[in-house]
Amino acid sequence: MVFHPLAGAQLYLDPGSGSLIIQVLLAVILGAGVAIKVYWRKLKALFGKKDADAALSAEDETESDSEQQ
Repeated sequence: MVFHPLAGAQLYLDPGSGSLIIQVLLAVILGAGVAIKVYWRKLKALFGKKDADAALSAEDETESDSEQQ
């Protein structure tokens, strides 16, 4: 005899459960998209060529100029 904790359980997904699953999946996908957009230049510099280093240094200078004003 097999003793499995869900052996006698009835599995049922109502519309509310399906909606929650869809919302979680969309939140993960959109969250990953926003994170990639925010860190795109850093990711590009990490995997890119030497030109990306110049873009990062130019971006850092622009940020420091805007902070000083």
